[in-house]
Amino acid sequence: MEIENAKFLTCIDTTVRYCSCIPIQNLKTDPVFEALEKIFRRYNKAGFQVKIIKCDRVFIPLADDMLHDMGVTIDPTAAGDHEPTAEQNNRTLKERVRVALARLPYKVAPKVIVECLGR
Repeated sequence: MEIENAKFLTCIDTTVRYCSCIPIQNLKTDPVFEALEKIFRRYNKAGFQVKIIKCDRVFIPLADDMLHDMGVTIDPTAAGDHEPTAEQNNRTLKERVRVALARLPYKVAPKVIVECLGR
């Protein structure tokens, strides 16, 4: 997800409806993999174990690494489709951040503020 040129990796759990939003530098495999590790650590701390990720086709290059390192299976959507739960989560998060930005006294918000609002 991208808001005001700041990129985020978002995640929502379908059982407890917990949403995560981690700022990332780019969409290459290393920053995305590190962000997913942070999200998995949060779930593990709470006593949950992630086994399957339903995601867009962007995550297919990470499938082997995630299965090998974390024991997580990736279930990508069909070509041209998006994961509906994730897309709704992204729209909700974008709306919340944009409302918070509109309430600030700045005409243009620095990227650091946008990243903090997205968390």
